[in-house]
Amino acid sequence: MLDAPIPENEQQRLESLRRMQILSTPNEEAFDRIVRLTKRLFGVPIALISLVDEHRQWFKSCSGLGLRQTERRLSFCGHAILHEELFVVPDARRDERFHDNPLVTGAPGITFYAGRPIKNWEGFLIGTLCVIDTQPRQLTDEDRQSLEDLGAWVEMTLAHRQLGEAQVEIFAKLDEIRRQSMLDPLLNIWNRAAGKALLTSEVARAARTQGELAVMMIDLDYFKQINDEYGHLHGDHALIEFSQRITSNLRAYDSISRFGGDEFCVILPDTGQAQAAKKAEEILAKIRSTPVQSDGLIFPLSASIGVAAACFRAGEATPRELVGRADEALLRAKRAGRGQVMVYLAS
Repeated sequence: MLDAPIPENEQQRLESLRRMQILSTPNEEAFDRIVRLTKRLFGVPIALISLVDEHRQWFKSCSGLGLRQTERRLSFCGHAILHEELFVVPDARRDERFHDNPLVTGAPGITFYAGRPIKNWEGFLIGTLCVIDTQPRQLTDEDRQSLEDLGAWVEMTLAHRQLGEAQVEIFAKLDEIRRQSMLDPLLNIWNRAAGKALLTSEVARAARTQGELAVMMIDLDYFKQINDEYGHLHGDHALIEFSQRITSNLRAYDSISRFGGDEFCVILPDTGQAQAAKKAEEILAKIRSTPVQSDGLIFPLSASIGVAAACFRAGEATPRELVGRADEALLRAKRAGRGQVMVYLAS
């Protein structure tokens, strides 16, 4: 096996990658959408956006693979970032660079690989958009052009990446290791500690600007039943699908965090009660739209959602009060039979 080579400009490349503050960050729908489309367009089992760090390749977005990172020395993407052209391996089993690579001989059984190097706005190749198959294949000229176009879309999305002020603060204040500790390891979204920090920051911002702020508390209905009936692996699959369906309906500057086993908190900056209630109904419709398919099993998803909003021109609310109000509305939704949205009503 040939370890992934190191580019001549490696130190500058790594410094540029770190300046982007994108490593060890939560899922972002803008990137997930590109990866889903790429996977579907090429008809492959795996597609991902990989960022090549010093000792690892970390996946900003991944579909079809249950990993968030692998060793850099084993990575195909580490080879791909040496040049700006597409890097294609039709059959890794017959390629002397990869035939004995553990990612080829073992899981996930990479046979075909095609990676489009991704260049950031400072001109450094930081990773790839790639497609992977467990069968050998060739790329047509049309395939190559499609992958080039999709890679350009990733670059444009990176250049125009927009996040809420509170999330930017977290990225700026915390080093990569600390950020990693604030991510949920299964879902790659913010955990409870991060969610509380984000809400505190957003409340301060809303008070400062005299703006509006909304919070949703969302429960996956019947999660214990899913675990008991189908097992924890299928329960994990349900949670992953559940969080992705929520995230796909959020704006770039909204945030989602996992507050408990099946409880999620969504923060909606610059959003009033009516708009938040409408968004909650859209999220619920998305969650219930299609059943989950998990290793041959098919089961539905549903959610109960509580919504609370505050207008800081008319008064103030603390983070604890906002969550408490959304929780109160969530409890009403559950008592009313689940699978619905309830809005907090001041007594």
